[in-house]
Amino acid sequence: MNFKKLQIFVFIVCLAVAASVLLFLRNKGTHTLIISHQLTGERYYTGKIREQDVLSFGWIHSFEHVDWDEYYRVEKKRFHLFTIAVGGFGAGIPAEMDCTYRYENGLIYMENIKGSVFPEFNWINSQTQLKYISVNDHVILKGSDLPEHGRIKLSLK
Repeated sequence: MNFKKLQIFVFIVCLAVAASVLLFLRNKGTHTLIISHQLTGERYYTGKIREQDVLSFGWIHSFEHVDWDEYYRVEKKRFHLFTIAVGGFGAGIPAEMDCTYRYENGLIYMENIKGSVFPEFNWINSQTQLKYISVNDHVILKGSDLPEHGRIKLSLK
């Protein structure tokens, strides 16, 4: 092999290694978010989510009929609840959490919540009570996109 061909070969190998390292670093901390049926495994959503991304649920409280939004940060392949925004207090709405409270635009924000960590979520869907599921304020599914009374699972892989 002559010197010129060796230089080209070494250059191509270096490019391939650099591309592999960049791809690895780009995907480090990236997980697959899966929303599926608990029993059948049918998938309703599959997408990428990264460490520190925010997953949120928007609900209508089933008894009080007020808005209820929950915000989770992805940390160490788990969901850490850090904020709840709710339109009022009543049955089933936590009123005495160890957190900070503020009132803005008709909602009470319970912030800086610590210790509420979830590896996944399982629920029976209500197309009218679940308004949305979003990642970084981008709606990925609405309650109406999921089967009524379907047993739903949201998890990370």
